[in-house]
Amino acid sequence: MTVKATKEGDAWTTYTKVVPVNAIAYCSSSPTLYFHPDSETIISLDACDGDLLEQEHNRLSLLLAARVDAQQRIEILTTEAGKIGWGGLTERERYQYLLKQEYQKLDEAVIALRHELADLTPASALVQATLLDENAKKSAIGITELIEIRGSEYRGGKYTYVRSDKIRSHWRRYRLNDGEKKTNSRSFITTVSHTGEDGVTRTRQTVDMDKLKSQLAKIKPSMTLWEQKLIDDHVDVLACWAEELNESLKKHAESGSGNMVFDSQAQLLRWTYGAGLKGCLNPFEYDIRTRQRKPTATVSGKLSAYASMALAEGKSTAKVYWPDHAGVRICYPLDPERIPGGGIGVLGTLRFDFELALSGTIGASLGIEAGVGFSGDTVKGLPVKAVATGIPGYWRQVDISKAAEDAKSGAELSLFAGAEAGANLGGKLVWLNPDKDGRGSEQFSTLAKVATGVAAQAGWGVSGCVELSWKDGKVRIRVKGGLCSGMGAKGSVTLEVDGRAIMTEFMPCLVYMLRNADYTRLMAIMTEDDYNYFCAIPLLVGMYGLNRVIDAGISLKTELKQGWDDKEARVALMENILAKDDCMKFAPPESKGAVIASLIETSFWDGVASPASHRAEACEGSTTFASRKRAILNVLRWVQSKREHENVMQHLSKNIGKKDDWKMNEARVLAFLGQGEEPLEYGYDGMFVPGAQKVIITPSHYAENLHAIYDWLPDAPAVPAGHPNMSEWRLTEVPLRYIHSCTRYITTQHGR
Repeated sequence: MTVKATKEGDAWTTYTKVVPVNAIAYCSSSPTLYFHPDSETIISLDACDGDLLEQEHNRLSLLLAARVDAQQRIEILTTEAGKIGWGGLTERERYQYLLKQEYQKLDEAVIALRHELADLTPASALVQATLLDENAKKSAIGITELIEIRGSEYRGGKYTYVRSDKIRSHWRRYRLNDGEKKTNSRSFITTVSHTGEDGVTRTRQTVDMDKLKSQLAKIKPSMTLWEQKLIDDHVDVLACWAEELNESLKKHAESGSGNMVFDSQAQLLRWTYGAGLKGCLNPFEYDIRTRQRKPTATVSGKLSAYASMALAEGKSTAKVYWPDHAGVRICYPLDPERIPGGGIGVLGTLRFDFELALSGTIGASLGIEAGVGFSGDTVKGLPVKAVATGIPGYWRQVDISKAAEDAKSGAELSLFAGAEAGANLGGKLVWLNPDKDGRGSEQFSTLAKVATGVAAQAGWGVSGCVELSWKDGKVRIRVKGGLCSGMGAKGSVTLEVDGRAIMTEFMPCLVYMLRNADYTRLMAIMTEDDYNYFCAIPLLVGMYGLNRVIDAGISLKTELKQGWDDKEARVALMENILAKDDCMKFAPPESKGAVIASLIETSFWDGVASPASHRAEACEGSTTFASRKRAILNVLRWVQSKREHENVMQHLSKNIGKKDDWKMNEARVLAFLGQGEEPLEYGYDGMFVPGAQKVIITPSHYAENLHAIYDWLPDAPAVPAGHPNMSEWRLTEVPLRYIHSCTRYITTQHGR
């Protein structure tokens, strides 16, 4: 081995050579100073101890950087996979292979982090005592945050993080403030007033750099000359650190407490968010596998990671796509009595876009776990078995009819450990909407938002891990532990659909689910009563508008009965169906059957006092109940198959849920449509009159159109297996030629 040492600034660079490998080792020739804000202490380390501390910091940073890097790669690959289209099997297989590789690396990184931190005191149990040296491990061990005072150009950053038990008790210490420290405050902190953009005057804390410099000046006489020189030469590092915290608190003051936090939990959270990642171990700016700077990375790369982090308060909000950007395909067993052999139908794709307010335990858990990892055919944190689909962009699917299994408490860190809906959890449930153009995330629509102040609902009486219900004028979706382990009360979170979203998002989503399950009633995820409420919603909206539905709450059935008795409400429903092409597009078969039942019901007053029911089209002659007949055909405008048509006819009753023989009910509809359709003849009466003409008038052919619609429909919904191009999932419209009925005139001339 050969050794060559040269001096570079304050450090000696030693070149060692052990054939055939060359390596460069750094050894400081001067002490190192660190500032520990939690204890208001400057600690001084000799050269060797300083380098050992940096090695410890780098070791922890490498573990954390590997986790951050793998997560970033997964997010990029998942986003790209959603854009590849459906043309190439080879491309799909490539993404599948790459993603599995990255998930494996993520799992390895998380396991390594867990192993390293296994003997740390759990974040929730970290005491308020200062964790600054090895003696503190008798009560607790945590991650200690130090601000390096050695020139930021040397190490490339300000923050150094090490385990508290790695700090030796014999290192020299200089306390800034010998007086009694105030609770939850520091002597270098000052409170200032400010007026925000909203015009409200608030107070916030700030690092008073003048005061900090004054305190440093008081302790300098007790320092060595070299330590004094480090303070003089590199106090700008502390000024930079103070400015960063002050700016962070200023940015988040309106939504935060306005206080700077330096306790053990805040230190842990800042570390897990990468405050100490620097140099080539900063995956926000460097590819840590090649040690090359990322071409598109700038200094803002790391700052973007803190966009939602209140650095000074040790708090953050995190947007979490669960289980990832692609979502999870939800499946449901098909009814073997309707579909030979049964099987599993893909109802659609859901994704949870959650926003977590993070601090302490929850924040540290997020920083370490980085979401849920993929291993084999299961997803961590997903007690219900998730099957790997093998289709890029749609990696997982889960049978939501199955009951959620209880997560094993303490088995592993949970992303949502301790999160409570309405307290620190917000966000939404989105679904992949076939009617939206675009690719990837552009096709997701907001279905529901996390409900606030909603306690667990008892007695729902359904068995699946997703539950749909109607309560207080809102659709509620409760997701049990099977899809979001650890969230809220006993592993569940409740989301609400309200306002316009009931008709614009929930009803389309429900109808697509029904269509994809070939109209198998989804009774494992909703009760019979709740399903009947959902069927009543589009009917009442057509009669009175959405506000009436919301105000009615659980009195929907009573309101609907009153609507059937109200001639004007029935006329309003008919006219809405005629005016809006998609009025009944997103209505279950039971809803369609109820509308048709109301339209074929006649009385003396319907015939005399309801001219709207007889209003004909411009191309029609005089006919009976022309508007109602067109409305009936418009109700069937978005029927997808013969089986759905039969389902509609089976439920031909204003009493939702009642069913009968579909052919018998269809005969009732045909009889109504056939009223006034008898051909009328005008002209010669059979006498031989040369040149005489005869005209046959067919006023309407609505009954004929109903037969034509049924013959045109496929036997079952044409939903291909797997996950095709989303346009193939869209509902198919019945040709308009079957909806309208213009009068036919047939002219014949005697002798021809």
